Amino acid sequence: MPNRCGACGSAIAESDDCMECSYGKCKKKYDLACLDINIITFKSYSMSFKKNWVCPECVSLKPKVGNSETPVRINPDFKIYTANTPTNNVTIQRGSQRGSQADLSPTIMNNDSTLLEELREFRADMVARMDSQAKAISLLLNQFSQTKTELDNIVQIMRVLEEKVDAKLSQDKQIQNTIIHEIPDNPPSSTSTFAEVAYQPTGSSKNTYAKKVNKGGATKSALLAENTASITLLAVDEVKKAEMEENESGWTTVRNKKSRQLKEVNVGTNKELTAIQATERKKHLHVWRLHPDTTLEAVTDHVKSICGPESVFKVDKIKHKTERDYSSFIIGVSEHCFAKLNQAESWPMNVEFNEWIWFRKSTKRAPNE
Repeated sequence: MPNRCGACGSAIAESDDCMECSYGKCKKKYDLACLDINIITFKSYSMSFKKNWVCPECVSLKPKVGNSETPVRINPDFKIYTANTPTNNVTIQRGSQRGSQADLSPTIMNNDSTLLEELREFRADMVARMDSQAKAISLLLNQFSQTKTELDNIVQIMRVLEEKVDAKLSQDKQIQNTIIHEIPDNPPSSTSTFAEVAYQPTGSSKNTYAKKVNKGGATKSALLAENTASITLLAVDEVKKAEMEENESGWTTVRNKKSRQLKEVNVGTNKELTAIQATERKKHLHVWRLHPDTTLEAVTDHVKSICGPESVFKVDKIKHKTERDYSSFIIGVSEHCFAKLNQAESWPMNVEFNEWIWFRKSTKRAPNE
């Protein structure tokens, strides 16, 4: 025989959720709809509460002592706004009024304790994070203070260096001005032949005896060694001209005359003139130690690749009087192209080069010729 609801008489299956009265021999079952209990509230009831539950009919048989835990059917028109607890079905209007602690179910107490525990954990987590952030901020402040101190030291060092640089520049400028004032108005001769350099007088005597020198063969300037620097300095202040006379012993007497003051050369500066134009100075570069099979066209193409295809220059191949294992060339270019060619990276390895200076051959013959 199926169980029926003690209130509405409808059948209750074994799988349906219901409340069974535990008072005496009643043992009636009530469905949740008649008791006005939703499924969530039903599931929140503990097993001890369900086993000790008393139906509304049995509650009316008990003396009314104001027990707040006794469930009774209340008037649906009278609403009591309390939590969804088992006390919703018990009248609390009569009898003693107890505190709110009696109205709380064990489930609500468990929820409150869980919530409090989570709040405590959240508070501890926030405190730990705040402590970590405070330590990080303190570390950053210390690093910022150290960086600021280092920057201040660098600024002081830079100021000292700037003062030293300014003092050095001022000193160099004073030295330069002093040198400019000490330079004579007449510029010295720029080029000397090997014979003039080698046989310049080194003492205080005006007459110096030197070996007879063949003046007819040399047409190329010689590079002065470092040990002849003292000799070349003697020719800076004055230009000397020697007269040679042959004596019986075969030695020549060199008599130096007083230097002749050179005339000042002026240079034009008018940039608006277009009717006439000036030409750029020419320089010649002597290149040798090239392969014997090097052609004039190959050197010309190489110079064009460095100076540009529109540059004007002249390349001549030197014909040696004696047989040699290399070829030589003379390249005549403008000054700005000469600066490009007169660099080591412009020529292959082991190729030698220097400036070629043309000397005017003397028209006078020596007395012994």
